Amino acid sequence: DRKSMADSPSAAFVNSQAHLLKATSDNPLPTAVPPPIAATAGTLGVRHVLCLIGLPERGKPFIARRLDGYLSFFHGAQVKRFNINDYVVDDPGSDTNADKLHQDLRKFMMGNDETSARNMDSLTNELHIDENDRRRKNVDSGKVAIVYATESHSAFKEKWAGTSKERRRWMADTLRLDTEVGAKLIFIEVIVDKPDIIEANIIAKRKSQGELSPVTPAVMRDYKKRLSAYSKLYVTLQDDGSEDDLSYIKLYNYGHKVVTNRMHGYLRMRIAQFLTTIHTTPHVIYLSRHGQSEYNVLGKIGGNPPLSAAGAEYARRLGEWVPRNIMLQDGKVVRARLWTSSLQRTILTAAHIPHPLVLHSELGAAPRDDGGECGIGSILELSDEHSAKLGAGLARVPSYDAMGSPCRGMMPPETPPAEGEGGEVWEQMSPRVYRNLDEIFAGEYEGMTYEEIKAKAPDEASLRSMDKIGYRYPRGESYFDILARLDPLVHEMESYHEPLLLVSHQAVLRVLYCYLMGKPRTSAPKLEIPLHSVMKITYDGWNPPSEERVWLGPKPPEPSDDGQKNL
Repeated sequence: DRKSMADSPSAAFVNSQAHLLKATSDNPLPTAVPPPIAATAGTLGVRHVLCLIGLPERGKPFIARRLDGYLSFFHGAQVKRFNINDYVVDDPGSDTNADKLHQDLRKFMMGNDETSARNMDSLTNELHIDENDRRRKNVDSGKVAIVYATESHSAFKEKWAGTSKERRRWMADTLRLDTEVGAKLIFIEVIVDKPDIIEANIIAKRKSQGELSPVTPAVMRDYKKRLSAYSKLYVTLQDDGSEDDLSYIKLYNYGHKVVTNRMHGYLRMRIAQFLTTIHTTPHVIYLSRHGQSEYNVLGKIGGNPPLSAAGAEYARRLGEWVPRNIMLQDGKVVRARLWTSSLQRTILTAAHIPHPLVLHSELGAAPRDDGGECGIGSILELSDEHSAKLGAGLARVPSYDAMGSPCRGMMPPETPPAEGEGGEVWEQMSPRVYRNLDEIFAGEYEGMTYEEIKAKAPDEASLRSMDKIGYRYPRGESYFDILARLDPLVHEMESYHEPLLLVSHQAVLRVLYCYLMGKPRTSAPKLEIPLHSVMKITYDGWNPPSEERVWLGPKPPEPSDDGQKNL
């Protein structure tokens, strides 16, 4: 059924190729499934069980949610979370509890998706292959079970909790002997020794459970008392060689240090890399399409056109809006970042955003306003010591007005200081250009309207309308190609603690929006990303993400259809 396959997030081939799988006079024995698509190639057929272990309040449910979202969205894996607390139906640590979880895990792992069934049915008839044959794994999209506990104390004795060497060995032996499932076990130990991270986790977890009361000293004393009792019994992964045969990751303070052991294979290393980037600090991401372009006015897709008059006006308004709404958070100066694509319509849209240099000592404080016209960008006085470090003759670092020009009476330094992270100052909204953020490439149809495409190639237009996420423009890209090129950028984005503004394009922002808002990737091509608006997305991995939209205008002149709706 074409419709059901198109809606399946785990499909290992795209629907726009379905007509190629039918028998013809020239090809009476067609392949059942084309080569894997980029967004699932690394997970095809692989089955993993990830077990999150560690002391309480280290954020194991947080990591389970983040891994679930990332692996299913960018790698097409079928992911299911197993909360150990849901399986405590008998005495703590009983075989009944362990068997119940194991049976559910097997049911998940052994369930055949539609793609697997489709490819193996013909072999079942012709080669007499049992429908449960292990070779079916080679054409499904990969499965990942994540085992964790939301309440570590009540789950401590459970066999699947992995809180001792004996329990971890039992898990490894159980999965090793279950050759029918053939799943690979990975332990992920979360180690946190920074009090601020632990307290933030406690607050976030309580909030996610509907507990809004403050964390009082009495609450913290009770936590420390329970933690002390737990830590006396908990056994960390051993470094003495006795557990070197296990595959594991030790995650210290969310990526400050990562130790891996026997982590061989593509998906395992992607998991390890992703874990080095995530953290429990809330993210604030701003998404904006470029201002209206000249091709938008004409209803054309692709290309590298400049902005229209309305688009240029949006760029000016965006430059005025950013300093007080992104560089300031809760009335305090914060470091802020800016990304654009390499196409001129996004670079021009961000051209008016100022890039003032801010002393590190100014960060986290209310902006100083010396009464000048620049407001937030008031002149920063640098001491002789700072001047010596930043370059001879540099006495003052100028700030910029809303148009991106130096304030009256000031000139930019001839030799700009080093970039913020390694120097004494931070350059706000320092523009970074990424080709990965470029619009979907329409190949042979670049610079055409959709009416022209329908007239020139009605069959191609029909295939695309049937399967927008999987269809690849002739000599161009599909949405799955966008997923593949956004994956490394998302790793970098996840590592940031600062607010980030991305100025990009309709198709790219559709994908990023779905990922950030926790929506399935199959819904991306159906979304509408408005012109001349900024979308603010806040998420922390514990609670549902929130979204705010700010309309800056101006309203683009007619025609209202910019040609991008069907992109």
